Amino acid sequence: MTKILSMHTYSHAVFTWTLARYLAPKESHAALWGAAGAALPDVPTLAKAAHLLWRRRDSITKEEFKEEFYDALDYYKEPSGKVDLTLHSLAPVGSLLALYKILELKHKDPRKTLLAFLLGWAGHNLMDFPMHAGDARPPLWPLYRWRFKSPISYWDRKFYALPCLLVEHGAILALALAFLYQSSQDSPRK
Repeated sequence: MTKILSMHTYSHAVFTWTLARYLAPKESHAALWGAAGAALPDVPTLAKAAHLLWRRRDSITKEEFKEEFYDALDYYKEPSGKVDLTLHSLAPVGSLLALYKILELKHKDPRKTLLAFLLGWAGHNLMDFPMHAGDARPPLWPLYRWRFKSPISYWDRKFYALPCLLVEHGAILALALAFLYQSSQDSPRK
């Protein structure tokens, strides 16, 4: 059984960037901030992996890395477990989006970069919700510890990982081809 990172961190970023570019084509900076927000929830896991690889770079085998890394992914284990749970929860990002609206920050965010970042973050958590069979995080942590056990998993072969992988990467390929086609149509003809 092999496990990678959430839906795949790069997919969250690519889909968010594409959606933002589609909705507001002239706001490329907002699309970049949205992609950064979409990648944010996986930063603790990526940092753990990078730290482990750096610390044991000359001596760790692939099997040891898997064992130590997956042990470190215990979401309730300190120091980064609580950070991981917080970033994968809709409670904090939902609260920040509500504050954005209540405080009318759209007037202080004319380029919509903060809004794009928060929506990217929320989008990551919403997309993860149906993609984790046995390793789901509580979607409203720390308010509730309930976890949705999806019948689909982006990584576990027992829960349709291969079709998920094909759809995910097929969508990225289609987006890349559409972007290239549109770019070729927009470029001036000689």
